[in-house]
Amino acid sequence: MMILLGSMQVFAFESPPQNEVIFGDQSWTSIRFHHRVMAYLLQHGYGMEPRFTEMDPVPSLIALRRGDNHIIMEIWTETRQDWWNTTRRSGRVRDFGIIFPNTPTGLYVPTYLIKGDPERGIPPRAPDLASIFDLPKYKHLFPDPEDPSKGVIYNAVPGWRAHERYIKKIRGYRLGEELLEDFFNLHSPPSQEALTEAIRKAYREGRGIVAYYWEPSALLGELDMTLLEEPTYDEKVFLETGLCQHPSFTVEKAAYAPWVEEHPQAGEILQNYYMSTETMQEILLWIHKNGDDPAKGAVWFLRNHPSLWKSWMQDPEAIQRVEKALATAP
Repeated sequence: MMILLGSMQVFAFESPPQNEVIFGDQSWTSIRFHHRVMAYLLQHGYGMEPRFTEMDPVPSLIALRRGDNHIIMEIWTETRQDWWNTTRRSGRVRDFGIIFPNTPTGLYVPTYLIKGDPERGIPPRAPDLASIFDLPKYKHLFPDPEDPSKGVIYNAVPGWRAHERYIKKIRGYRLGEELLEDFFNLHSPPSQEALTEAIRKAYREGRGIVAYYWEPSALLGELDMTLLEEPTYDEKVFLETGLCQHPSFTVEKAAYAPWVEEHPQAGEILQNYYMSTETMQEILLWIHKNGDDPAKGAVWFLRNHPSLWKSWMQDPEAIQRVEKALATAP
């Protein structure tokens, strides 16, 4: 099945055309956005025909190594490190470097708790809150409605690696003779949507909340949140007990090596393709506020950040063709 960019029409091919480019789509917004930006540049700059396969991460990566996918713009390498190392060494997949800076993740609180928000009439209620070890002092700002004796921390969603990690942390972090779990319970939202809505609702109401989240994301592009400090990352400590800051995620671009050798113009863009965390937050927020359509977000980005995407391409005629397409795009 082939879905052409900007169209809902579906076409079947007996064999893939020579100029087809297949993207290994997955469920989250940022990867779908990057695939549609790359597809737009290749389609309108070089006449290629983009197709998007929808798979879970592991089948998508297997398909990349096999050549059934040609490009995946976000590979979160820490979660697939052995596969990533083995596949690169095999020569079947080519690594094109990181797509944006290494991404932080951890427990966040609204910044207004620390600095206040004069426009909303919110005073700084926790001016000394900087690390996870400061939370017990301010547990009254994060009350657990089901257990008035404790505060509540919103954990990652069950099934995510971070979910088990923060169970270990709350049971392992010590404050003198007491553990963090003596002060706080963990609440496990059933989905990413539930976690996001809990944070957004507390923020809207000016309440305290401490919750797991990550960057870049639409939510943290929308809300001013502060990442709480944990002990400095130490690989040995992290692997043995998890009682330190999680390492920042490395997110890489990759392509099926035999395909990219036949399409060097794609390799050129992949090599240069890079966005700052701030740009990603801006884009994800725009997509969230405008119908959650990554294809529309791609067009918006290309129109509003021309100097960035033009720096990825060396062919002035291809750039002109992309500009011509953007001028008439809906």
